Amino acid sequence: MKKFFYRVNQGESVAALASRFNVPVSTIVKSNNLSAEIEEGDVLFIERLSGALYSAKPFDTMEDVAERFHVTVEELKAANGVDYLFYGLNVIIPD
Repeated sequence: MKKFFYRVNQGESVAALASRFNVPVSTIVKSNNLSAEIEEGDVLFIERLSGALYSAKPFDTMEDVAERFHVTVEELKAANGVDYLFYGLNVIIPD
């Protein structure tokens, strides 16, 4: 697991940072207690977990993804801070 702080540059979004650092949007939002858009100069805590990144497909469920990657639903929920999946959500598959 790699943890660091990042200062937001002009025009950056949470989604762009999530893509850049290969972490789910939900992880950045949860780690920084975000409720609004980020702004230039904001300092965010980024926590990169070990594991693969998976983009949820239509009709994916936690159970389906957990079974596909041989992890438990509880591990999947804990690694991502979410209780359900939706299309396009990027989630960490824990090692």
